[in-house]
Amino acid sequence: MIKKVLTSLVFSLFVLLPVAGQSKVEQVVFDKANQLYLNGDYSSAREEYQKIINSGFESVELYYNLGNTFYKLGQIPSAILYYEKALILNPKDVDIKFNLELANQLVVDKINPVNEFFVKKWFRSFAGILKADVWGYLSLLSLGLFLAAVVYLYITRGFRYRKLIVSGGAVMVIFFFFSILLGSIQHKQTAHPDSAIVFASSLTAKSSPDQGGTDLFVVHEGLKVRITDQVGTWIRIRLADGNEAWIPENSVEKI
Repeated sequence: MIKKVLTSLVFSLFVLLPVAGQSKVEQVVFDKANQLYLNGDYSSAREEYQKIINSGFESVELYYNLGNTFYKLGQIPSAILYYEKALILNPKDVDIKFNLELANQLVVDKINPVNEFFVKKWFRSFAGILKADVWGYLSLLSLGLFLAAVVYLYITRGFRYRKLIVSGGAVMVIFFFFSILLGSIQHKQTAHPDSAIVFASSLTAKSSPDQGGTDLFVVHEGLKVRITDQVGTWIRIRLADGNEAWIPENSVEKI
């Protein structure tokens, strides 16, 4: 009973304030869609949200609200797709994560992920503290400080604070490469150019990119997969447990 109440509350909450970067026209449509949602007219709300997306605008609030709308309509693959899109823009949002978890509970396939090496897991977790562009700015800052230290040593040609400046410069070099590494990890985690959601209700994955391939396993709608290769209209997918196979490209929607 408590879980049902919590679920109802979560899927009723919206960010109704203006979204940064959104035009007045888009804001009017956004507000209209929110009101339609709150009135229970989910189909009309979905149409209004998608008008904004079709205009080329994106935001955490827009994707999150549209994910909620699809959830209410019982269209779980689409709900998961837009929660994932929202999570890319804001990886730390607890509401998005919670709703995504609820939606994933309705997916037929329960895949146990491969155990990740703890060092790699630690790096991924640490990289997630900041956005990729922030790591980029920090790398530029550290490089600038290193160059400033080099220029200072060259101009002064003195020994005062020399050891301290040399040590600081070495630290800046290490931090520069460290920031570049973490930034690239975070970019890879959030960009997800190779991730997709299965939209086919039930699909048999093949051993080769054609209908004549051996049947390997069956996947169902809502499952998140990673695309590792493509041949014509077929894509090779990798599941969280490491299994790979081929399915038609039109059976998924890329995140």
